[in-house]
Amino acid sequence: MPADRDMNIFDTASVWAERLLAERALDAAAEAELEAWLQADPQHQAALNACLELEGMIDAAHGSDWADGLIAATEAELAAEEAPGRPAWIVPAVIGMAAMLALAIALPVWTGMLGGDRATDSDAPVQLAALETFSTARGDRQEIALPDGSVMTLNTGSRVTTAFAADERRVVLEAGEALFEVSHDPSRPFIVEAGGHEVRAVGTAFNVYSRDDGRTVVTVVEGLVQTRVESGPASAALLRAGDQVELVPGEPAPEPARVDVVAATAWRQGRLVFDGRRLSEVVSEFRRYNDLDIAFADGQLGELQISGSFDPSDSEAFLAALSATESVRIERVGDGIRIHASEGNIQP
Repeated sequence: MPADRDMNIFDTASVWAERLLAERALDAAAEAELEAWLQADPQHQAALNACLELEGMIDAAHGSDWADGLIAATEAELAAEEAPGRPAWIVPAVIGMAAMLALAIALPVWTGMLGGDRATDSDAPVQLAALETFSTARGDRQEIALPDGSVMTLNTGSRVTTAFAADERRVVLEAGEALFEVSHDPSRPFIVEAGGHEVRAVGTAFNVYSRDDGRTVVTVVEGLVQTRVESGPASAALLRAGDQVELVPGEPAPEPARVDVVAATAWRQGRLVFDGRRLSEVVSEFRRYNDLDIAFADGQLGELQISGSFDPSDSEAFLAALSATESVRIERVGDGIRIHASEGNIQP
């Protein structure tokens, strides 16, 4: 029956959620198994993301005697009423999910009682991390071999700080864009902080772009990554190869878009590839690489759709290609550029 099918999906999703949020990464075999399950049915990814969000709420609540007591009581009650015939391996997951649901209902009350503060353990051991900072100037790119065997490629005008400890590998993307090719190490998760979110590698290659407007664009090149909000409502989501999300500080991840990852990461080969992008966005991308002073005579011109592959260091070639469309006219004013609509093309 449909209800039974939905329950089976959430049973499996809850198991994967607990594994993904454990303090370790998946090994190659588990990653392949998870990818196969996600690809089998679109509902699988939606169920997994729902479970990850609930697990995140539980993680935020642990440490409070009140919350831990509620979880334990719910688990004990359900364990005593274990359904006959249900596979043994799935029982802990069902119990855990029910406990999460109970806490999810009560969590707003608990949060209000504590003023939103999460309890911490002052006696927890401190893990020392080796800190390093890397940066690139405007127009530069740099490929960096990290001590764990991962490779980090920085795009123009980027700055990162790495903190590698015995229990985790953490990178803070302070500005710009970086692509990470992560070396498998199940005992040390690889986590990137950017724009109020954490992007956690499950075993993957992924691109993170911290935009000037505070948003963060995450593109998965291969494998799987998990995103979490650093503060605010607990939330987590899993992304697959070809997924791209635009993250807003303090907000959960939206539904991912499917993109051409080769085009999205063409900057590594010194190219910018656009497919129907607004002219205003294309100009903003070029400004990341050049001291380009471009103004629009009419704001509507920024809505023109642009497609093509360009060398970001060659703004003159870009302007020539733009003129060739016959939709705009280029005017040079001192050291700046002013873009006008061509005659007969006043409306973009």
